[in-house]
Order: sequence, then structure tokens, then C-alpha cells
Amino acid sequence: MRGYVAMTAKEVQEFLATGTFDVSDIYAPTSQFIVDNQDLDDEEIEYTLSMVAAEDAVEMKTSGSGAACVLAFEIPANIISESHDMSVSLSAPLQWENVDCLFEVSSDGEELTWFATQEIAENIQGWLR
Repeated sequence: MRGYVAMTAKEVQEFLATGTFDVSDIYAPTSQFIVDNQDLDDEEIEYTLSMVAAEDAVEMKTSGSGAACVLAFEIPANIISESHDMSVSLSAPLQWENVDCLFEVSSDGEELTWFATQEIAENIQGWLR
């Protein structure tokens, strides 16, 4: 299952350095979310969840935290402990190896710029400004 988590660039930098990120819930296309949004196709579901996470990321941004970011993950089924309306609870920290990509969120929260996993390390310093 793919999931989305809001972060600041500072948190991304720390996650990149440690390889783990402890978060209790992550946005994901749960069965309830899919039932509630039957008019959306798979791509629209993923976009909607990434934009919800982007809103959170913009709210989290403070002076010195860098850019608002959304990380997309492939969530291992064995760490999903509970399913909610549009998120899942996790029983273990996320691992860097499960990162699919990063979205840099525009300052107004309206646009996402996609970056491949291998591009994150080379761009992190720019996002920290």
C-alpha cells in the first residue's frame, strides 16, 4: 500500500541520515477511503492523498525548518496495525528503503514537484533554505 507523510525539509534530512522515521499514522488509500471516493480512479486517489499531506506539510513549516515536503512510501503490510478513513496506523517506524519519491510543496500548498528517491540527497540543501 502506498502512503504519504507530511514533513519539513529538516525532518527529511534527519530521516535520510538515520534511515528511520517514527510516525504513528500515514495517509493511505484505505478501503474506507476508496469506498467513500468511488468516483475517483487510482491516480486521482493518490493525488488527493498527496495533496492532503501537502496541506499538513505547509502547516508544519516554520522558520528554519526548510521547505514543506511530502514523502511517498510503499508501506510494508506487516507494520500496518489499524486502518482509518484515510490513513493507517503503524506499529513500527518507516524505513528509508521504503521511500518511493519526494514531493516538494510550493509555498502556497497548491503545487507538488516530484523528485526520485536518488535525487533527494542532492537537493536537500536547497530545500533547507
